[in-house]
Amino acid sequence: MASKSGNKNTLLALATGAVAGAAIALLLAPQSGEETRQDIRRAGKKALDKTDSLRAELCRSIDGMADEVWEKIQKDLDQGRKWTEKSLSELQKVLNSGRDSIRDGIDKIRG
Repeated sequence: MASKSGNKNTLLALATGAVAGAAIALLLAPQSGEETRQDIRRAGKKALDKTDSLRAELCRSIDGMADEVWEKIQKDLDQGRKWTEKSLSELQKVLNSGRDSIRDGIDKIRG
């Protein structure tokens, strides 16, 4: 999971750097103010679209991880229930055996 997170962070850093670089290039480019404003609007829209895309991907990733965690918890709970039931059954057998042994001992003493 750490590599997925690292890949997403790298992708986000790359996208942010690209948008920042494009914005700086637009501001320094020799063109009219109107052209620059249009370019900045386009770059802003692209950045917004990319942000929305990354957000959607992140949501899907989080949902997938949540599902994996839920399945693991359910599996572990099932294993815990089975272990508990088995342990209780074995304990009941031991207690019954001990009770029977005590009763046999009492019967022998009574004679």
